[in-house]
Amino acid sequence: MHPERIEQLERIAMSMVVQALADYRTDAATIFREETDEVQDIAEDVLRDAISAMGLSEMHERLYGKVDFKKAIYVFAPDAEPVALMLDAKAEKDSRTATIQMSQTSMTVRQKRNNVEMSVSGALDTFITRGDRTMLTVTVIAKFVYGEDDDKANRWLEKIIVACIPNGLLQDTYNPRPDDTIWLAGRNAPSRGEEFRVRLSYSKLSEKAPWRVVTVDMPNFL
Repeated sequence: MHPERIEQLERIAMSMVVQALADYRTDAATIFREETDEVQDIAEDVLRDAISAMGLSEMHERLYGKVDFKKAIYVFAPDAEPVALMLDAKAEKDSRTATIQMSQTSMTVRQKRNNVEMSVSGALDTFITRGDRTMLTVTVIAKFVYGEDDDKANRWLEKIIVACIPNGLLQDTYNPRPDDTIWLAGRNAPSRGEEFRVRLSYSKLSEKAPWRVVTVDMPNFL
C-alpha cells in the first residue's frame, strides 16, 4: 500500500475517534467528576462508550492485541477499506507524552538512551489478516488528562488528547534515525527487569503531522 494511502486511512480513522470523543465529552466530564473508580478504569470505559455511541461500520472479525479496545471496521475513502482499529486509553495528569508498550505499536523505536543508539521493533503487525481480509493496522491513543484536589476529594477531566501512532510502514517518514524521532525514553527500569516502554512525544509527532495530535477540550460550563 502506498504511504499516502496509509496516511489517508489513518487520518480518517483518527477523525472518527476524535469526533466520537467530542460528541461524548459532556458525559465524559460528568463521569470523571462523579465516579469513584480508578481513573484508568474510567478512561477505558469512557473510550469504549464513546465509540459505541457513535457506531462504526464493523466487521465480524476477532482481533488480538494488548490494547484496551480492538475493532475491525470499514473506512470509506471513498471505497470501503478494512482497518484493524487499535484503541488505547490513558489517564494521567501529564499532557506532554503518552507512555506505550511495544505491543501497542507496529513501528520500530529508534532513539538514543544514555548516548547509546537503540532500535526496538514494535510487536503489532502493520497489516492483520483474518480469513480473506487483510486490514491495515491503525493505532490511536486517547489520553484523558485530569486534575484533582490535594486530598483527592474532587476530580475533574481537563481535556482528552487523541494521537494516531504512525503505522510501521511509515517508519522512514516519522522515525528514520535515532536523531530523527517522535519518541522519548520510557519510564522503565532495565535494572529491575521491567519491559521496554517508550513515550510518544506529542510535540515531536505534531511537528511532522499536525493532524496526528488533536485535543478535545471540555465544555466551558464544566
